[in-house]
Amino acid sequence: MPHQLDPDNAIDIAYDIFLEMAEENLDPADILLFNLQFEERGAVEMVETAENWDEEIGVLIDPQAYAEVWVGLVNAQDQMDDIFAKVLISHDQENPEYHIVWKK
Repeated sequence: MPHQLDPDNAIDIAYDIFLEMAEENLDPADILLFNLQFEERGAVEMVETAENWDEEIGVLIDPQAYAEVWVGLVNAQDQMDDIFAKVLISHDQENPEYHIVWKK
């Protein structure tokens, strides 16, 4: 079993990937919204790895082998209600793998 990424590392890696790829994968309006709102309402959170990634990416994964991080904006109740990206990162950093589901 590969060494588990700690949440801070997973969040840093996911956010870096997000920033690198957002321009090619998000609507310009969403990028503007994100940039304007992130300081006030932005959140990057590690969540429990979902079981249904195969529906999103067409590949079965072992949820134990990946960290899942969401990048988005939170509402007044501190709930992330606008998710720009869900990033799946492998715990195996020798052979890092990641998948992203972007906001449609």
